[in-house]
Amino acid sequence: MKFIWLGFVLGFTCFIIGVYLWFSSSLKPISNQSNPKVFIVNPGDPANLVLKNLKSQNFIKNYYVARIYYQFVAKNMVFRPGVYYLSADKSVAETLKIVSIGPKDIKITFPEGWRREQYAARLNVTFPGFDTGEFLKLTATLEGRLFPDTYYLPASPSPQKVVSILISNFANKTKLDLSNSQTLILASLVERESNNPNDSKIIAGILLKRLKNNWPLQIDATVQYAKDTQNCQKTYLTCDYWKPIYDTKFISAYNTYLNPGLPPTPIASPGLASIQAVINPQDSEYWYYLTGNNHQTYYAKDLATHQKHIDSYLKP
Repeated sequence: MKFIWLGFVLGFTCFIIGVYLWFSSSLKPISNQSNPKVFIVNPGDPANLVLKNLKSQNFIKNYYVARIYYQFVAKNMVFRPGVYYLSADKSVAETLKIVSIGPKDIKITFPEGWRREQYAARLNVTFPGFDTGEFLKLTATLEGRLFPDTYYLPASPSPQKVVSILISNFANKTKLDLSNSQTLILASLVERESNNPNDSKIIAGILLKRLKNNWPLQIDATVQYAKDTQNCQKTYLTCDYWKPIYDTKFISAYNTYLNPGLPPTPIASPGLASIQAVINPQDSEYWYYLTGNNHQTYYAKDLATHQKHIDSYLKP
């Protein structure tokens, strides 16, 4: 009888140790690899649903262990709604703490030379559920004023909030007098046409000289903008913008091969260097320029030299 009782005690002790080890293991991270993914807590989601979602999306190992931890150790902490970036290399304790503290601001970068549809596409990827349609409505007359920069936005921003931040940053950074829309339009052209600040000043000088002498600007980027505006209306979130063009006869008010002067509006968001290049252009003896397949800019005083550059640096 004594040995039976001893065996029972030993067996029960082993069972308790096994449960403890299993429980402890279930609280540990699933992986040691950091690969952040989006996790959303919707307003009104009960705690058990949040925990089930954490399990189904592979942020925690075991729903039941996490629930026990939540009730008896975490003392029923409150999970705050928002968009989170979670990783499987966090323990249950760390994961629940993140979701209880609330979402942090999220970093997002908009490069120079993007059009507003490209902004919408990046916002759509960064913030699941973001209302891109409303964003495009709000920015319909703001092309060029959505300042390209790195931002830290709230985890679930409204389109109104994003637009306000972008145009406020534009005003603060550029100090640009928008009564002269020519500057912003030209800056957007320079942004799409140049590869570095030094080229920007020379290209700005060439474009201003062409305008002054009633020469057509003949800028490929304006045709790209016109074609993409028409062709990408239904696929604006996935469209491949700014593809090379081979036909400069596309009918549009933006086509600077067919129409003299500037296009009606900016075609992209210029950075500070392009805006400053238009404000302080560099005079030169050149009338022509092109960016070759090697991404170098080549200048010419006359059409014959420009044509040689086309043959040498653009054609396959």
